[in-house]
Amino acid sequence: MKFQYYVIYGMAKNLLASPEETKKMWNDFAKVLKKHKMELVFWGSPWGTTENSIYVMKGNIEDYQTLPDDPDYFKVSPIDATATRTNIVMVP
Repeated sequence: MKFQYYVIYGMAKNLLASPEETKKMWNDFAKVLKKHKMELVFWGSPWGTTENSIYVMKGNIEDYQTLPDDPDYFKVSPIDATATRTNIVMVP
C-alpha cells in the first residue's frame, strides 16, 4: 500500500477568468507539478462542499512533500493555497 492520489479542495483565485484563461492557469500549474514528478489528473468544481475548486494529483508521497519548497507552486496555483484541505488516498 502506498499514498498515490492527493485530492485538494480550495477557493479559486480568479473567479472572473475566462474559460481560456482558466485553462491556461491549470496548464501552467500542471507544468510546475511535473517538475516535481506529480501529475495533474483532473480539476474542476466540486458539488456538496464549501470550496469552489478541486484538483487531483498523482504521484509518490516524497515528491508531493517537495511541492511547498517551490515558490512557483503557490505562485501559479489556480486556487488559494492558504485555504485548502487535502485528502490523501492510499492504493494497493
